[in-house]
Amino acid sequence: MVAWLSTLFTTLSATLTNSRVANGAGRPLRPEIRPQSCVARREFSAAWRHGAYARGMSSRIERQLAAIDRLEEGIGKFKRGEISPDQFRPLRLGMGLYAQLAHVKHMQRIKIAGGRITAEQLDALAEVTDRWGRGLAHVTTRQCIQLHHLELEDSVELQRVLVPLGISCIGACGDAVRNVTASHLAGVVEEEVFDVSPYAHALTQHFYFQEHNLRLPRKFKMGLSGSDKDHAQIMINDIGLLAKMGQVEAADGSGEGKEEPGFAVYVAGGLGSTPEIAHLWREFIPARDVLAVAEAMVAIFFRDGERKNRKKARLKFVIRKVGEAEFFRRLDETFAKIQEEREAQLHAQLDGYLAEYAEAAPLAPGEGGVPLGDAAFARWVRTNTVPQQQPGYRVATIKLPLGDITGAQLRRLATLSREHGNGEVRATNTQNLVMRWVPESHLAQLHRELGALGLAEADADHITDVVSCPGADYCTLAVTKSMSVGAQVRDHLARESSRQEADDKIRRIGAFTIKISGCPNSCGQHHVADIGMTGMVSKGPDGVERPAYSFRLGGGCGPAARIGDRMEGRILEEDAPKLIAAIAEFYLDQRVEGETFQEFVLRRGAKDISRAGLAVTGNTVYGADAGSDTGADAAE
Repeated sequence: MVAWLSTLFTTLSATLTNSRVANGAGRPLRPEIRPQSCVARREFSAAWRHGAYARGMSSRIERQLAAIDRLEEGIGKFKRGEISPDQFRPLRLGMGLYAQLAHVKHMQRIKIAGGRITAEQLDALAEVTDRWGRGLAHVTTRQCIQLHHLELEDSVELQRVLVPLGISCIGACGDAVRNVTASHLAGVVEEEVFDVSPYAHALTQHFYFQEHNLRLPRKFKMGLSGSDKDHAQIMINDIGLLAKMGQVEAADGSGEGKEEPGFAVYVAGGLGSTPEIAHLWREFIPARDVLAVAEAMVAIFFRDGERKNRKKARLKFVIRKVGEAEFFRRLDETFAKIQEEREAQLHAQLDGYLAEYAEAAPLAPGEGGVPLGDAAFARWVRTNTVPQQQPGYRVATIKLPLGDITGAQLRRLATLSREHGNGEVRATNTQNLVMRWVPESHLAQLHRELGALGLAEADADHITDVVSCPGADYCTLAVTKSMSVGAQVRDHLARESSRQEADDKIRRIGAFTIKISGCPNSCGQHHVADIGMTGMVSKGPDGVERPAYSFRLGGGCGPAARIGDRMEGRILEEDAPKLIAAIAEFYLDQRVEGETFQEFVLRRGAKDISRAGLAVTGNTVYGADAGSDTGADAAE
């Protein structure tokens, strides 16, 4: 049995030497897809037509299909009692499968590299959502897609449909390099240094079958941003890469050389029960060295990360243990060794990955300007669209309620992306989708089409656009039903004495984040929100334990990245919406001109703000003995 597991992980984490099929000329043929469904055949045919293999993806697709075969084999052994749940667990997690409540059904996490989803992939995701996900998908805070209520065998069929289209679940969960995130505005926003999307693709492809992947001490996260605005939240990643231009010495040592694209490198950030803002390791490394940097960091984590106590097994604990100076020394040494031994090889690999990446051109010219429309359309344009650096085009944000979207909506968005964009959408870390390359002249029609889908709600990334993890409705670790309270908060904030009054307050508050996690592990990213909430259980005045939340105020990412300040005590779940509304009202009344909520918290203090809110609502605060927002990082 041990030998079987060893063979399994060797297969999952190393290069397969035997391709499934190849013709005499060496061109890979279409691999067998076990569920001989019309879905699988049609989507694989689409992948073939659109050149997935022609772009050098064939060998990686072959390996991923082989990994799915191993998952199928492992499921069979587990169900026959030949391996225990503990033995099956690493394989299940390595292929993106979490157990749901009571371990009866499962959640499938699907990696979406850099959040980029083509129209063909949207069609396939719609199909698998309807077929295996009860018609509902969930967009996560790391740009993944999750489906719930699956049988184990469903995962095998689902992944065989998605892999030929370039979508993988390998490393979506478990002790692995997780989904590589990138700014959803990469390549189109005015202030960016350069487009980081191709590098997100390169890092994703490079680590699928690296030696250490799937055998790390714990999860490992990477993110890339093209500007200081940090739409990818790089400061809470194990590796955060910020695009920069820098001078690179000439190869012969003569003079300064030339200016090249590259990255500032931040390391050892993360959330969970003990949050840490990332540390700046290098002000600049050339972009061509990005694989070596990532390999060095993963190698250090593999070697020095904690393997006995999972509560202390993230990279941030290594830097806390040895100190920043020693950590940087180890990283310098490992990076230099990799460069010395494999620099040319890694540069060639990077060139290959970058050559694979291609974003489709816009399907219509950016002409005509934004058309006139009613008040609802004008508000949607103001809050849900941003101009691109390319004249005449806009990015349109499709606001999803708490990250949920149906299979039918996914399918229709695929069509709309072909008609009004460039045939793709991108997921955001605020659980929305964006359509890029929308001609301004198309905005009114797109708004009408989204309205017919129930997806034309304005105020994206404003106070009513609440972010939440799935919570106790699905997760074995969650304490509270965070999505339920998220909906209550959203609805309460949108209800005022008049709709006009509510709309006016939302407009005046402006961009504002409320993020909710159902437990201390911060999947909802509550530590870096304007208002963050952590689920726990507290005793009410009647002595009965009930769902409650601790609050943090003034957190955020970007140039002023910080962990939010903790409010004293706990608030019962039913009181949370009223308290948030009171805090927002206090902010509007007491802020100075142009002051963000984070700046307001730094000036007034979390204690002052929370007391003002509680004075208005009359909410009862329960003491620190009622629970804690610290604890073990997620077991899985």
